[in-house]
Amino acid sequence: MEDEPKKGLSLFGRDVSEIPCFRNSFLYGIGGGIGAGLITFLGTSRTTFSTHVGFGTFFVGTLVYWSWCR
Repeated sequence: MEDEPKKGLSLFGRDVSEIPCFRNSFLYGIGGGIGAGLITFLGTSRTTFSTHVGFGTFFVGTLVYWSWCR
C-alpha cells in the first residue's frame, strides 16, 4: 500500500494546516460568535439582530485572536 499525499483545505494556494494560529483563531471565533448570538437572541428575541451580533463577534474575535497570537 502506497502512502497517499495528505489532502487538506487550501486557501489562496496555501494549506491552512500550515498557517500558525489558524485553527485556534477560528475555534475561538466560532465559539464566541455562537455564544454571543445565542445570548443576544435569548435577551432580545430578534433573530436578525442576533445573527448580526453573532457574525460580528465571530469576525472580530477571529481577527483579534489571530493578531494577538501572531
